[in-house]
Amino acid sequence: MIITFSNPSVLAFFLLLPVVVGFFVWRERVRLSAVRRIGDSHLTRILFPDASGIRRFWKSALWLVAAASVVIALARPVWGIELNVIETQGVSVMVVLDVSSSMDAQDILPSRLARAKLAIRDLFEGLAGNEVGLILFAGTAFVQFPLTTDTDSAETFLNTVTTDAITRQGTAIEAALRLAVDSFEDRQGVEKIVILVTDGEDHEGDPLAAADEAASKGITIHAIGYGDTQEGAPVPVYDEAGNIVDYKRDRFGQLVVSRLNESILREITQRTGGTYHHASAEGIEVVDLVNSIRQAETRALESRSEARGVERFGIFVALALFALSLEILLPETRSEVSI
Repeated sequence: MIITFSNPSVLAFFLLLPVVVGFFVWRERVRLSAVRRIGDSHLTRILFPDASGIRRFWKSALWLVAAASVVIALARPVWGIELNVIETQGVSVMVVLDVSSSMDAQDILPSRLARAKLAIRDLFEGLAGNEVGLILFAGTAFVQFPLTTDTDSAETFLNTVTTDAITRQGTAIEAALRLAVDSFEDRQGVEKIVILVTDGEDHEGDPLAAADEAASKGITIHAIGYGDTQEGAPVPVYDEAGNIVDYKRDRFGQLVVSRLNESILREITQRTGGTYHHASAEGIEVVDLVNSIRQAETRALESRSEARGVERFGIFVALALFALSLEILLPETRSEVSI
């Protein structure tokens, strides 16, 4: 049997036990010295017939046992293994994030993409315990990470996302939504939700057809739109050091201004029974989405067996209480002494 400790640093208190033992020995020697100063040892036994050295020894020993047991209990000893079946309840949420160059526009600071990443991070934290996944798209779409309950790893992947993730530019919303729909194929009986995060500009294909397919499979699509719908903002061009060196221009040299296309996003969400949110500086739309998703019917996402060690600190707590109880009940003097 292998014994381990969950909090082994507490065992350092055992170094104090010799000090306690030394104190008990010193106290007994002081007592004996005081008795000897009274007079003859035979006379002191007659004068103090109830005194019992062996009882004092056992009372001190019981104190030491109690102290040692408390130290071991605080160190949380572990031995033996138990199997626990862990069932995760929740919903499946696939985030579809636009990483086209227009998401670098700065009509919402520090940029559309930077704010979108902050919102998605808050979304992952708010949905901890549920399944989340991430699809990136520009001119094409791919799965950055599949549906998982490991939100810490999901945030790590999210941190690496930039508009350089996909070289082919465009806004292939249809391809991204169809990929999201396909990612739910093996999820039966679970609430399936897609969150589309984009500026919706210059979309390619037929995203409404993809929305209709999602609706037919019971998948709800929510959308968060980033950008300004009226004035918009130019799309910055960066050098290798990450500095803005120019702004995107068309073939005639005219400045390209990117604007949020809300109409397509509203139509997509309406066809699937979802909601559209215009990204705000406060990020209140994320709170609304998290609250909405939490109200959805949850189902079992996964069931797994987990083996873990069994903590046995309770045994030593009981031993400490038993030793202290004996110490209290054990009198220091003998009830009957024959002279």
